[in-house]
Amino acid sequence: MTVLASGRGQSMGRKTGGYLPPSLEPYALVLPAILVLAFFFAGPALYNIALSFQNVSLFDLGQSNEWVGFANFVAVLTGGGLAAAFFNTAVMQTLITVVLRLLFGLGLAILLNADVFKRWQLGWLVRSLVLIPFVTPPVVAVAAWKWLLDPRYGAVNQLLLSLGLIERGIPFLSRTSTVWAAIDAMLIWRELPFVVITFLAALQSIPKELKESARIDGASEFQIHTRIVLPMLKPVIAIVTLLTTIWTFNNFVYVWLATRGGPGDYTQVLATKMYTVSFVDYRVGEGAAIGVLMSIIMFIFAFGYLAVLSRKGKEAA
Repeated sequence: MTVLASGRGQSMGRKTGGYLPPSLEPYALVLPAILVLAFFFAGPALYNIALSFQNVSLFDLGQSNEWVGFANFVAVLTGGGLAAAFFNTAVMQTLITVVLRLLFGLGLAILLNADVFKRWQLGWLVRSLVLIPFVTPPVVAVAAWKWLLDPRYGAVNQLLLSLGLIERGIPFLSRTSTVWAAIDAMLIWRELPFVVITFLAALQSIPKELKESARIDGASEFQIHTRIVLPMLKPVIAIVTLLTTIWTFNNFVYVWLATRGGPGDYTQVLATKMYTVSFVDYRVGEGAAIGVLMSIIMFIFAFGYLAVLSRKGKEAA
């Protein structure tokens, strides 16, 4: 008995012993992940901030450069085109597409959550079809849309011509009256599935008993969705709105691949302007300053947005 007790004590001592105090072990476990994140995310961000305060050319990277303070920010803010690029980024590319994605995404999610698809066991099929745009690479999606919108051979113009609605093909991507509608259509088509699937998952987590009780009490489907479904979806809507806004505001792919900021600078956004200043005009310091300004704008937006949501949550509680 004495031997067993001493052996058990040694075993328990080995389990509780270690190189670190128990209070520090959780931090040691997450330290490798923190170092990886710091290397791949914090490191480049800090380097970009450092470049924004230097007079750097694309051919001078890696060398000691002259520190110019806020001169790059002054040059960017006082130079031409920044206000128009900010308006295009904030309104034409972000606000319009985020609002439309939320509306279309919620409507499609409610439609896909209908009992008819479950009754005919078609849920897997419709979800797979919805995901097709999202699994398509953005480069391929833009290339396909450029072919569809081609003024001479595009399927859209051929359809309009065959219906007699137009007399000649419309150059959607080179006409100022149609170019933003075309870009927004590409972006919404490619990014909408994320919103749909997220809302669909949230709808399926709502207890069916709540809806059935409301139907027994005489509530219509419209009342069920406005008074039960939408209030329960508010946290998901808030997160989806924040994520899609940040992703869209920083997006570079759609405008650059579709128009390269044209016609002229009509569709120039902050991301394409940053690229043009850095890698076409070789003014890397000013391009880095634009990147820092974009980060500050999104940080202010995210902080204010979350602060408003937190205040509303406390008021509701």
